[in-house]
Amino acid sequence: MPFGKPKEPKAPKEKEPKKPKPPKKEKPPKKAKPAKKPKPAKKPKKPKKGTPPPVEGAEEEQVKKKKPILLILIPLVVIAAVAAIVYFIVLPRFMGEGPDAPPVETEEPKPPELPEKLTVGEVDVPGMTLEADESGAKAVLAKTVTYTYTDLNDAGAAAKTYVGQLQSADPAFSVVDEEFVRTDAPDFTTAEGMVLLARNLPKPEAEGGASAPPEEVSTPPEGESAPPEESGEPVSPSSEESAAPVDDTPSYVITVRITWSKGQCVVTADEEEGEVTSPPSKPGPGPSITVRGAQERLEAMEPSKLGLPGASMEEYEIFPENGIEMVDNVACIRLDVYNENGMFMGSYLMSINGEHLYQIDPVTNSIRVLE
Repeated sequence: MPFGKPKEPKAPKEKEPKKPKPPKKEKPPKKAKPAKKPKPAKKPKKPKKGTPPPVEGAEEEQVKKKKPILLILIPLVVIAAVAAIVYFIVLPRFMGEGPDAPPVETEEPKPPELPEKLTVGEVDVPGMTLEADESGAKAVLAKTVTYTYTDLNDAGAAAKTYVGQLQSADPAFSVVDEEFVRTDAPDFTTAEGMVLLARNLPKPEAEGGASAPPEEVSTPPEGESAPPEESGEPVSPSSEESAAPVDDTPSYVITVRITWSKGQCVVTADEEEGEVTSPPSKPGPGPSITVRGAQERLEAMEPSKLGLPGASMEEYEIFPENGIEMVDNVACIRLDVYNENGMFMGSYLMSINGEHLYQIDPVTNSIRVLE
């Protein structure tokens, strides 16, 4: 319960009447605004330099470009798949290389056909037998021929006699070293020894015509060099005369190797690749012999050393020829020999350094070394 006396309610206040507002002044009517002028149409922008002018329908093309990319990729994927099937499946089967292709029949290698026996004198030796892994092997019969001469009283003298026979043969052989360079004969008085002889084989005919013999002597054309007697100077080869034509055809020689010992000689003939040559001339200050000097040197020799009969070269007349001739890249002077009756007896070539003397065969034009 509330304590104290209750408050008496207050009487409501009376509101005073509001004063009337004075009437507002009337505003004058607004002026009518003039009608807006229509804006002129915007001029199209100028295209930038290097860009083509807009074409009608360009908007349609832009819309087409906005189509889904899948519509373009789907045909490409289909084409790639078809190409892969054709390349990896169809073509291998068509060419017979695929996994399902029929097997190709291959010919198995066969053993080579070789001689079943080798005959040595009266004895047969079993030949070589090879398996199929050597199907390309061939048996070539060697050209080597070997003879043994026994029961000889003096094997060295017999070898010397045989060497002389080969040197005077037609074509003649020369005593050479292992490189087929002409050299001196060995001493045949020793109890044992060996000598090697060889001669050049003519090269096969080329397609354009026959090739010159290996030892054919070339004579310079007339007018190319002055006669040695007129010049009064030693003869020297010119660059044009010394130049030899290039020939890639391999050269071959026939060799005869004679080995002697007490009571026997073993002679082996063979064909080998190479060429018989003369040793290079010794270096010096220059040519040491003139045409007149070569003639005098030949006149002082014994006829037997030149293969001529008689006791003295006074029985013969020597006529040197003009110009020079090349033998193994060595310049030589040609000397013709006649007897007292004017009969031709032979031609000789003497090198201008006086170190070599050759004899020319008048029939075969081959050259034999004398010194």
